[in-house]
Amino acid sequence: MKWFDAGSEAHGFIAFGQVATGFLAVGQMATGVIAIGQLARGVIAIGQLGVGFIGWGQAGAGVFHAAGMVGIGGRRGIGGVVQLVPTIGRPRVPPEAGSLPMVNAGAPSWLQLDLARDDMGVGLYENQQRTPIKLDRRALAGAMKITEEGPVRVWAYTRRAGPTLVCERIVHVPPRPYQKKGFLPIAVIQLIALFALGTAYWPAAGNDIVDFFAKSVASSPAPAKTAPATPQRAPTPFAPPKR
Repeated sequence: MKWFDAGSEAHGFIAFGQVATGFLAVGQMATGVIAIGQLARGVIAIGQLGVGFIGWGQAGAGVFHAAGMVGIGGRRGIGGVVQLVPTIGRPRVPPEAGSLPMVNAGAPSWLQLDLARDDMGVGLYENQQRTPIKLDRRALAGAMKITEEGPVRVWAYTRRAGPTLVCERIVHVPPRPYQKKGFLPIAVIQLIALFALGTAYWPAAGNDIVDFFAKSVASSPAPAKTAPATPQRAPTPFAPPKR
């Protein structure tokens, strides 16, 4: 295999050409471990259409990761990419909660309460009883939004302002994806599509890469054989003539 090649059909470790194939391939149609071109196929493929384990481009298809204006991939990158690996989401750590007596005593604290809509708008509940805590107007819009589907558990940062208890901030820990309705059938469809993408990758790119390296190894010149060294006789020790 050539270390460097350039031309309309370039084959080398580094290849530049209209149709380039190599470890690093750059061209209109590039195939390689790292491929860059209008149509790029490989392990890492970057181009207008990138097809690889990692596919980036205007249209990207990556078995492991994809990014692009449109695309499909195991994991979503930047852009409108359909993710095929089901995600369970990241766990969120809520703030450490205090108690209502602490707030009444003058110590601002996070309170773990239920937020729900009622005849008076939206309020904070403890043990199904509405508390006298008033929502700050800055937290009201968010409170209305997260209670669209019913009561939710929240952490409310509350302080005492004179005789009134005021909730200034609300932290809501939404359900993780696997806790939502319809997660299982969607996850099954995603995994089937991921398997189909991995299967389609080999005829689209994988076979050509394996074939390139197999031919490169077969065409490499064999190392020259060196002739075995001729054994040398040990010198005969000198003996003085007898008188």
